[in-house]
Amino acid sequence: GLATRRAPVSVLADVLGAQAIGELLDLAEAAAGWATIELRDAEGRHVAGRSIESDAAGHPITFEGRSVGAVVGSAEAKPELLALVARAFELALTGTRDQAERNRVMSELTIGRRIQLALLPRRFPDIDGWTFGAHYEAAREIGGDLYDAFPVRGRADRFALVIADVTGKGIPAALLMADVRALLHAAVDNTEAPAEALRRVNRILVEERSTSLFVTAALLIVDAASGATRFASAGHEPPILARRNGDLEALEAAGPILGAFIDASFEEQVTELAPGDALVLYTDGVTETRDAARGFLGEARLRDSITSACGRPAAEIVAEVMRGVRGFRGEAEPFDDLTLLAVSRTLDGPSRVAPGLQPI
Repeated sequence: GLATRRAPVSVLADVLGAQAIGELLDLAEAAAGWATIELRDAEGRHVAGRSIESDAAGHPITFEGRSVGAVVGSAEAKPELLALVARAFELALTGTRDQAERNRVMSELTIGRRIQLALLPRRFPDIDGWTFGAHYEAAREIGGDLYDAFPVRGRADRFALVIADVTGKGIPAALLMADVRALLHAAVDNTEAPAEALRRVNRILVEERSTSLFVTAALLIVDAASGATRFASAGHEPPILARRNGDLEALEAAGPILGAFIDASFEEQVTELAPGDALVLYTDGVTETRDAARGFLGEARLRDSITSACGRPAAEIVAEVMRGVRGFRGEAEPFDDLTLLAVSRTLDGPSRVAPGLQPI
């Protein structure tokens, strides 16, 4: 006869499940002409099988380095056949464990994606004289990309632009990004200085640190009527200012990543968008897009795409960049989340001079 013995058989029950155990026992019985004994877990509860008497000869069943049972045959049973049946049990256990891990990962991916998508703006501010555009493309792994555009509370003539990227992956990255988004909104509502807003967010992240992850971010506050723009960066890719005539400028402002140093300071710069100008913010998933030969898109190709769309509405600039990305990438899988945010000043919008702000 065929049997499994030796406690705790509960590992079989917990990992494999009674239905799968029963199917394996039926298979062994049909193949070898053997009957099977009853399986019980460590507490004596029924797992699977049918009771018969059996000789003591057998082959152990191991799982994750532990003996969890044995295949027992009659005296005339061939040892290699006992070993084969035992191996079938072991493979089933491993396969079920791997499937459980795959299910866990897929569940985490689903939850993380829902968190990410909930953080992205459903619509852009309706601001006379300005257009917005964005593109978010997820890689297989959950990243921590974020973009946002929102009015400054109490100032109808001001709006903020944010783009950020958590260094890690998975649900922890998505949850940290949710915290960063909320903190940035609160900071901008209480100060119109991007550098000070980043300083406040950084201090909170360091003081209440519950993760080893870090965040890069760029924050810009724009005067809608004059185009005057204040900006600061926390280790993020410099936003690109695209002039109507095709000239491009990288907006550089020194500052460390968020969440690393409690006394970090951030440099603030100012510039001005004239009618027809645009700003393009992006995460490193854009410039680090890979083709089939594993080459990188790079900043030069990104700039070429932006230049070809200068003077057009923000959504068209984003679309042109994505055409370049897809053309370069071909059939290659996305390596990282890819995020673009653009804002452009229209030619017919309101205009006034903002005193005290000089373009860089």
